[in-house]
Amino acid sequence: MPLGPLGLTGLLAALDWGAWEWAASTNHSTIGLIAGLLMAPIAVAFAWSLIRVVIAVARTALQRATAETLASARLESRSPERPFDIAAHDDRLAA
Repeated sequence: MPLGPLGLTGLLAALDWGAWEWAASTNHSTIGLIAGLLMAPIAVAFAWSLIRVVIAVARTALQRATAETLASARLESRSPERPFDIAAHDDRLAA
């Protein structure tokens, strides 16, 4: 599951947001401009990573549901165990 890229882009987004807030409150316009310009690509990367995680979780859930359905179908299709019927299999060996 792609949790690494999601965590990394989340960390980058938080750091960028913090830098932008700091630059806006302390009147550092150059740093604020750079942080503001980087905010959009980081937000797109975070959204892409989040979509990948959601798709991976949905795929895993679908595979588990399919596996459970196939396992239960196999159990239902098995015929019940019957004891061995010696009269039906009357094969004798010649001595």
